[in-house]
Amino acid sequence: MIDADPALLERVIALARAAGAILAGRFPGSPTVRGGDLAIAYKGARDLVTAADHASEAHLVDGLERLAPGTPILSEESPDPGVRSGDLWIVDPLDGTTNFAHGHPLYSVSIALCRDGEPLIGVVHAPALQNTWWGTRGGGAFQDGHPIQVTEETDLSKALLATGFSYQRTELDRGALDVFAGLLRDAREIRRGGSACLDLAHLASGVFAGVWEAHLKPHDVAAGALLVREAGGLVTDFAGGDDWLFGERLIAGNRAIHAELRARLSRPERDRPSAR
Repeated sequence: MIDADPALLERVIALARAAGAILAGRFPGSPTVRGGDLAIAYKGARDLVTAADHASEAHLVDGLERLAPGTPILSEESPDPGVRSGDLWIVDPLDGTTNFAHGHPLYSVSIALCRDGEPLIGVVHAPALQNTWWGTRGGGAFQDGHPIQVTEETDLSKALLATGFSYQRTELDRGALDVFAGLLRDAREIRRGGSACLDLAHLASGVFAGVWEAHLKPHDVAAGALLVREAGGLVTDFAGGDDWLFGERLIAGNRAIHAELRARLSRPERDRPSAR
């Protein structure tokens, strides 16, 4: 078992920032990079992967293997090691690849250390925003060294929400647009930023009052969910249970807004995961 101490956290934060620097150096939104070859490949009709994804991942995997030799790593662009118990690193080397490829600054790096399916350490770094969030189980959540907490706003009409839709768009035929339309009418606003990691980090910081999304993978949510929990928020699956890490459906928020989102997503229960 890894000793999840402050020294390890500092090294993970440094690793995330170093991977972020790799991404920033290739970001097409930068005047010095614009027009460069991103070496884009397609995992699906809309699902992109770039050379920057692979460069960031290589740096993260190498760094984590040095930090904790032999500990399995579940990373977006590599084969799933199939480990669900014990210690497991869960990594997203570039969350928001579509944003990144189009020069949009909402992209991030995330690293989580999980033990038996529960996050112990979570780090999210946004290179273009120059913000880093981190947290440890039982140790609170922080943004750039400052303690953070979820918003206390309980009135949906005053709440800013965030969500996303999968590349396959399969949920659109299963009631997702009905839920979205209802919340768009009743909430103050909804944002669709394109990086679930950043949505959860901003929820932990009190920007968003609630986040919901289907077809999420562990690398999309592991670090951000820990931040939300440590900032006083609630994270569940759509049914209000604990199958949010591998179950592909997540609701997060302060308790009042979480309850509102869950009620709407369960009337009837929406969007069961489908084969990709």
